[in-house]
Amino acid sequence: MSRRILSAVALLVLATGAWLLLRPGEPLPSGVSGGIVYVSDRDGMPALYWRRLPRDRERRLTFGSEGAAEPSVSSDGTRVAFSMGGRIAVVPVTGGDPRVLTLGVDWRDAQPAWLPDGRRLVVSARRRGAERAGLHLLDLAPDGSVARHPLTQPHAEDDTSPAPSPDASFVVFVREQHLMRVDLADGRVRRLTGGFKRDRSPRFLPSGRIVCAWTEGKRHGIDSIDADGTSREPLVEGWAFYRTIAPSPDGRFLAATLTWDAGSRSLAALLGAAREEVHLLDASGRDVATLEGSGRHASHSPDWGR
Repeated sequence: MSRRILSAVALLVLATGAWLLLRPGEPLPSGVSGGIVYVSDRDGMPALYWRRLPRDRERRLTFGSEGAAEPSVSSDGTRVAFSMGGRIAVVPVTGGDPRVLTLGVDWRDAQPAWLPDGRRLVVSARRRGAERAGLHLLDLAPDGSVARHPLTQPHAEDDTSPAPSPDASFVVFVREQHLMRVDLADGRVRRLTGGFKRDRSPRFLPSGRIVCAWTEGKRHGIDSIDADGTSREPLVEGWAFYRTIAPSPDGRFLAATLTWDAGSRSLAALLGAAREEVHLLDASGRDVATLEGSGRHASHSPDWGR
């Protein structure tokens, strides 16, 4: 290959890399509203950022020497629960000092999810030194105390990704890569999905149906399912791996963590610019915009508030 061709290829690679690092923000579809919270390591330590859609700039919510993860917005859109080092804390979307709810001493907590009443959280909790995690209900009292109630007993793997139902009568979660549900009234646990698809990140739509991401072999996708596990319907299937998904309050869009896309991001991976991004999907699962993304840092784990 001649030097001229090699130089042209090098310039193309550099130009593409620069575009991946510095590409401008994309216009959002009409009807996108509310706010999203997500995790970004743009300043080194993973922290929470809040952005009012469609046009406002992001605002950092958490600071300090310990990383924040797994944000969940309360149903009234005023508070964000998150995990940090085995503890659960809450911070207002307007900013301020976080309120630490659990200390991570007897139990190490993760993946908080608000119940619709805004007074209770479900977490994936692991007793210190234990191998597996189960689900616990945290009841937040006005005096600042927190009562803990175990919901499930873990089996071969952790119970993860809790998603309370809109009527707060049960919680959907992931066990052994399938969807389960536990009824809050009597603690009954039942399986919702099976087969070869490995499910993750279940969330409820306003209609009461569940959306979840999945992997089967080298294929990935997002499905919608009735709350009893029936009527499973595909939204999207392909090479894009979405690690987490979060529906908008009106159910018209999904905010998703795009971890990789073997169909279109191979050049970014080759250049070392592939980082997790927050993407906007429409109700059919079509990728319509990048909400937060950069080749210089990762953005992930979005949740949607009002």
